[in-house]
This record gives sequence, structure tokens and C-alpha cells, in this order.
Amino acid sequence: MKLVQMPIELLHLEQDELLALGVDERLLAQFKGYLSRTTDDQVGLAILAPPEAGTRELLMVLARRVGAVLRNENIRLRDAGGDLAARHKRLCYLPGSALKAALWNTVARESLGREAACFFQDLDLTWATAPGSRDSVNPATLVGLLDVRLQRKLPTYLSADPGRLPPGLEREVRARVQVLEATRPDQRA
Repeated sequence: MKLVQMPIELLHLEQDELLALGVDERLLAQFKGYLSRTTDDQVGLAILAPPEAGTRELLMVLARRVGAVLRNENIRLRDAGGDLAARHKRLCYLPGSALKAALWNTVARESLGREAACFFQDLDLTWATAPGSRDSVNPATLVGLLDVRLQRKLPTYLSADPGRLPPGLEREVRARVQVLEATRPDQRA
């Protein structure tokens, strides 16, 4: 299974383009504050807001930044004569619709537990089918993956519409990673 499925239309997106694309200003301000801590993050980040707040765009800019750091670390390892095959650092990037298949696939799920950084875009789409249907994924499977990654000090980054997550999953995500969120409609003055 292919573990890198980035949205092609966002591959060249730059941070300075985010505001013009309509990214929620509160999210963008929090995001800029988080970026200074990205390289040392061993936990990860959840961007909790509807997609129209710019969650996909923020996650993609973050993935590009983290990917550049991993690429530079791999270059340093190679140049130092290290075992690149054994210690090569990779990232994965999956939309929620593809994450479902990866969580069902034992080999893919184990790979997700070892990648240097994982990005899950639109996590809520992992549960777009009816709960309990034949192809539904138990949210505990994702929570278990997050726990494995935390134990290994491997950051996980995700975006999700919190109102569309299965019951209790938002609480579990919040307990494990840092959170950026837009102002909810019920909180606006």
C-alpha cells in the first residue's frame, strides 16, 4: 500500500499563501506559533476544524516543512557514511479515506508505527461509513497507533473536523497531541 498520498494541487503551497487562500486567521496565528517548535516535536499536532477553515492547506505546509527536515537528516546520514538503508527517515501522508485501508492492513499499520512522521488529512473521513458496517474501523485502532508512535517518540500530525469524529475520539486525540483549533460557531461573539 502506498503510504504517501499528498494532494497534488497543494504540493507547492507556501506558508505566505495561506491567508490569501482563506485559512482561518486564528488557526493561522496558532500555526505560525507552532512552526518554531516543529523540528523538536516528538508528539505531533492535531488541527481540529472543518476543512473550509484551511486544515488541508495547513497540514500540507507542515508536511513540506517536516519533509525538508527529514530529507536534510537523511543527506547528513548519507554524507557521514551512515547506514542509510537501515536509518532512512521517511514520512507518510494519508487522507482519511486511505487511512481506513492502512489501518485494516497489518503490514501498512506496522509501517505507520515506524515512520519518522505521519500525516493524516481529514481524519474524520476514516469513519465516513456507518459505524459497525463491514468496512468500518474501530477508533481504538487509531488510538493504539498513536500510542505506539508516542512511545517511540515519533510525531503524528492530523487534521479533522471534530464534529464528524466518532464519539470519544476527539478526547483521545487531545490527550495525546497538541491541538490547534478554529473558533467554533457557538463560541463567536
